[in-house]
Amino acid sequence: MTNNELKQLRRLLFLEVNEAAKLIGECEPRTWQRWEKGDRAIPLDVSRAIQMLCLTRLERLQVGFDEADPNYRYFENFEDYKASGGTGNELKWRLAQSVATVFLCETEADKWREEETVD
Repeated sequence: MTNNELKQLRRLLFLEVNEAAKLIGECEPRTWQRWEKGDRAIPLDVSRAIQMLCLTRLERLQVGFDEADPNYRYFENFEDYKASGGTGNELKWRLAQSVATVFLCETEADKWREEETVD
């Protein structure tokens, strides 16, 4: 995995550097920043962890939207996610937010196209 790929995947999962460092890398944010800059090699376990998260995201997108499942809905914060039945840690909540955003775009796209105006 390249440093740019690591950065792209982190952003895809709605993670800030400090969150990725804590939840995936179990390291200091500065270390994660060095990986993303290409100053240090990305550890294999970090590459594998973020790849597995992205594969989980893809699998959830293939299943389809389920309003009742907190893993497919947007929550303003982790506490709201847990209160609605979401399980796991903040990383699973961030993954859910990424999935929910894709479904928002898919369900609203036609409406947005109709509302689009050209100046």
